[in-house]
Amino acid sequence: MTDRPVTEDKAYAYITRSGAQPRQLLVFEHADEDAGVQVPKGTIEDGEDPREAVVREVREESGLTEFASIRPLSTDVWDHHEKPKAYRRHFFHLVVDVECDEWRHTVTGNGEDNGVVYSYFWVHPGACSLARDMDDYIGRISD
Repeated sequence: MTDRPVTEDKAYAYITRSGAQPRQLLVFEHADEDAGVQVPKGTIEDGEDPREAVVREVREESGLTEFASIRPLSTDVWDHHEKPKAYRRHFFHLVVDVECDEWRHTVTGNGEDNGVVYSYFWVHPGACSLARDMDDYIGRISD
C-alpha cells in the first residue's frame, strides 16, 4: 500500500500593472536566495475560499490592498519535489494600479514568513523562471 501525500490548498497571485504595455508581472525575491523568484502565494486557511485567501496573501506578503480586478485562472495539483506532500494550487490574475517600480515589504500574518522582508519588482511575464513551477499558467493572463 502506497501512502498518499498530504495535500494542502494554496492560493497564487499573478499580479499585473494596469495599463502597462508591455504587460508587467509582479514578482519578489525571498530573503532566502535558494527560494528563487516567486509570486505572492500561501496556504488557504480553514473556512476560507481561494479568492479570499489570495487577497489576504497578497495583502500580507506585498502590502497591496486595492485591486482593479481579480479573476480565477486555473486549479491543479502539484506534487512537491522534496517533501511527501502535494499542493492543490488555485491561480488568480489580479490587476493593480501601482506606480512604484520596486519596493520592500515585511510579511505580516500568522505564517512561517511573518517578519521576513520580500523585495518586489516588475518583470515581463516569462522573462525569468519562477520557483516551483509557479509560472505554469502565466500564458493565461489577459487584461
